[in-house]
Amino acid sequence: MRGKLLFITGGLVGYVLGARAGRKRYDQIAAAANDLWNAKPVQRRVTEVRDAALELVGDIPANLYKVGKKAVSQAAAKKKQAARKTDTTAATPAAKTSTTTSRTTAAQPKPKPKATPTAGDDFTAQ
Repeated sequence: MRGKLLFITGGLVGYVLGARAGRKRYDQIAAAANDLWNAKPVQRRVTEVRDAALELVGDIPANLYKVGKKAVSQAAAKKKQAARKTDTTAATPAAKTSTTTSRTTAAQPKPKPKATPTAGDDFTAQ
């Protein structure tokens, strides 16, 4: 228990002393970083990188539009081909009957099982 109390006390003392010295040091570091960022050579490079990025990003929307349009047209063509295949197979009467029958039998409810007589049951009154 004594060790924990000493650890917490040391932490609090360190925090108070560090906060007083820390704010002054923080202001020094922030001022140096601000001076570096606003230096003319750094700002020149920042402008170059920004312009290069804008040139690259400027082409992306047009390319995305082209690729998207191509993908949609390919998907539509595949859908049309699939529709044509099903239309040609569904044109025969046997194919229509088999698809209709399978749909109706799948949609019908299953019959309930009948009760089986057990010893002592009287089913004559039904």
